[in-house]
Amino acid sequence: MTGELIKEVKHIQQCLVNKDMEGEEWEEKMEMVRKLEDVVTYLKDAMGRGIEF
Repeated sequence: MTGELIKEVKHIQQCLVNKDMEGEEWEEKMEMVRKLEDVVTYLKDAMGRGIEF
């Protein structure tokens, strides 16, 4: 299950990266991408410790 969550978060990240934005919207988009990467890192760490979501 955790592996599927990681795949879905990565898919969302890719959708955001592909979205054409400028200025402040672009900065907000990049902040969202960074936060989603933090989520992926957390999920991978949890999975490594045997925690499944």
